[in-house]
Amino acid sequence: MRKTLSAALITVLGTGAALAETPIYGSWPPASDYLNTDTLPAAFAQIDADTDGAIQWELIAGGQLSDARGSLAAVGDNLMQGGLIIPVYTPEAMPSLTLLYSIVVPGDDPVAVAGAAAQTIFLDCPSCLDEAKDNQALPLGGFASASYRLMCTRPVATMQDLAGMRVRATGGYGEMAALGGATPMSVTLPEGVSLLQRGGLDCLMAAREWLQTYGYGEYAKYVTDLPLGVAAPAVGFLINRDMFLDMTPDQQAAHLRASALITAQHTIGNYVLRDQSSFEAQQADQGVKLVEPGADLIAMVDGFAETDRARLIENGKTLGVADPAALIDTYLANVEKWRSLSAEVGTDVDAFAAALWDEVFSKVDPGAL
Repeated sequence: MRKTLSAALITVLGTGAALAETPIYGSWPPASDYLNTDTLPAAFAQIDADTDGAIQWELIAGGQLSDARGSLAAVGDNLMQGGLIIPVYTPEAMPSLTLLYSIVVPGDDPVAVAGAAAQTIFLDCPSCLDEAKDNQALPLGGFASASYRLMCTRPVATMQDLAGMRVRATGGYGEMAALGGATPMSVTLPEGVSLLQRGGLDCLMAAREWLQTYGYGEYAKYVTDLPLGVAAPAVGFLINRDMFLDMTPDQQAAHLRASALITAQHTIGNYVLRDQSSFEAQQADQGVKLVEPGADLIAMVDGFAETDRARLIENGKTLGVADPAALIDTYLANVEKWRSLSAEVGTDVDAFAAALWDEVFSKVDPGAL
């Protein structure tokens, strides 16, 4: 493995002991985010154990090394070896991943969507991996958020309420906001709170957990009780490709197993379990209120996936995806397969990680990445 940053990347494990590689993961969410407090520490501990201490990841949180939009380049350039990316923040860099992330899957089953995204990327989408290669990166550890909700500074129950609102909405949610008569604003999660505070945003389409993690609950007091659908993958373990290829086969397998763990831990731990518990806490502590949706708003959301297909295909072509319709259909077929697996997994993180290994990562040839 390569030493490319500085001597700080190599740590001596005691007198006369072997040198251990210490790659750096630069995380832009706040230190209190579940990714930094639970998901990554668990994955890095597993890698440490599986490599007998040869690889010990160091986590630097809070955007100290890179912000959300710069993380792809920072990992590809080896300024840091790992990071979190949201594909739509840099859409031209990896068009196929951007298209996948732009698909709003109806319902509220993040386990099925996360599993389907992993299968699609690593087994059914050669262009996804080719585009990652072009950026000197590997898109490991992709997860799905909980179904987004409308979270606003005043109650939104109907299409008339939504019309004219300035809504933080990325990917396909931006089109949903526009269909509802709102003005979508593609801003990053950290940017959203300051815009809410200053009056630059009226609403967010976002996971309920972010009311707590990003402090949205201080300003967005009204949550419309209507799941808007699920998007994936947020790439939770983007790593430098050269570093991965320099690993031994056992070390590569350890990182693929960690990828499965990150997907399982973050999707279930944060976006199933914590999404609900933190929202209940926001209702109790911050006075956040539920808003009952009107029939017209429900109808718009229910019909969105069918309405949005033509736009997705056209946008995929514009981005340069060779056959966007085929990629969309493959992904949605995988979602249906993973819905049955999701019913078996429930909220069992270990069971989800095992299913991801059996169905996806055990079938991946590391040398082909």
